[in-house]
Amino acid sequence: MDRRRTLLTALMIAVVAPASAQELAREFPLTALRGVVAFSGPPAVLLNGAPAQLAPGARLHGTDNLLVLPTTLTGSSHTVHYTIEDTTGMIKELWILREAERKNKPWPKTIEERQAWSFNSLTQTWTKP
Repeated sequence: MDRRRTLLTALMIAVVAPASAQELAREFPLTALRGVVAFSGPPAVLLNGAPAQLAPGARLHGTDNLLVLPTTLTGSSHTVHYTIEDTTGMIKELWILREAERKNKPWPKTIEERQAWSFNSLTQTWTKP
């Protein structure tokens, strides 16, 4: 009986955990910009239509916030939040946005916008001056 209960509990956790993980709000850093990334052949990508590269060790988060291998995204394009390395300009971290996150506007697309706007980290919203 204990074995059956343990198996049932494990099965329930396996079914419920992924669904609840998708519902959790994600917190993006102040340095995150919004853009569109087209994955051609990693580490090469197109960022907002311009050639760019993923940094060595770049972290890519899927809509479920789990890490995604860049090779699994080849041939696809996504609206993302991303951060860049200061020294190389390569993409350091990237989050593929959920529908609700894409609707969160405005979100800066350039460093100049980010520097001019105000960010509320609690609500994850930006305000233009």
